[in-house]
Amino acid sequence: MKILFNMVFEFTADHRAAVQALAPELEIVISAEPDPDKLDGTDVAVLVTEPVPRNLEKWPQLRWVQLLSAGSNHLKDHPIWQTNIAVTNGSGTHGVPIAQYITVTWLMMMHRMTELLKFKDTHKWPNRAALANDVVRDLTVGIIGYGAIGRESARQLSSLGMNVLCLKRYPVDRVHRGFNPWPGSGDPEGTIPKHWFSHDQLADMLPLCDLVVVTVPSTKDTDGMIGPAELALMKPGSRMIVISRGGIVQEAALADALRKGPLAEAVVDCFVKEPIPPDHFFFDVPNLIMTPHMSGVFSAYWPVLFKLVEQNLGHFKNDRALLNTVSRQNGY
Repeated sequence: MKILFNMVFEFTADHRAAVQALAPELEIVISAEPDPDKLDGTDVAVLVTEPVPRNLEKWPQLRWVQLLSAGSNHLKDHPIWQTNIAVTNGSGTHGVPIAQYITVTWLMMMHRMTELLKFKDTHKWPNRAALANDVVRDLTVGIIGYGAIGRESARQLSSLGMNVLCLKRYPVDRVHRGFNPWPGSGDPEGTIPKHWFSHDQLADMLPLCDLVVVTVPSTKDTDGMIGPAELALMKPGSRMIVISRGGIVQEAALADALRKGPLAEAVVDCFVKEPIPPDHFFFDVPNLIMTPHMSGVFSAYWPVLFKLVEQNLGHFKNDRALLNTVSRQNGY
């Protein structure tokens, strides 16, 4: 039997030793094949990968797929959901890095950094009063999606003195049970938010927020969940940060809310089509910070994710429940 690592990351001698110690009976195979249906699935019991083969008849022994990504939306309508093969994602790996991105872009907006950074090129002393910053203490942030990223964002933003609200599919379930490789981070017991909202209470939460952070996974229920009607409910002068997959916040509606109000500014890291085309209307939208899907790109990604592979391999060997199992019903 085999464990196949299909990825571009370096698989070191230390990685090999760790896997062999946990599962000495599994032969380790390394690949970097972008088309998973070109891989030899014979005798592969465990597959660590981003793309997942569709012709699963050629993978008769496959019992578990560990995704390299936190999201699983690329598996929409994939035949794996018609099997009993376990699928786990990399949720939790990005918790601290993406929360840092959220914190820094929030402070960039409030400190007028996109305008201040132009000072050096002008060679002219500006009207400092016109560039005054705003204090974030006592402002309210609403976090849509309260997983690993949302919880660490809540911890960081609450440390700045902000009031935290959150929206979650099942708000009565406040404990985080997913993978967390960052000791002391997040909000594992769900004690930070001052109020919890369910998905059908989005319209109740939005008017209360000075900042809205969108961290929900991409599913059939979240696709397009924030459109013109929802954006119209936000406070005049409020701001939004979107690190979720493209399309959860409708792009045209967001552009309109930035041009006409109520939004004063926004940050978008993911787009419906990537790479985003050079003629996309976002490039001409005022007060919009755009980044090329970078919030979760950090130098230690694979070493951190490998900790999850190790833990889950131990669970797999001992027939224990795997961490980060993707729900076939919910899509994450």
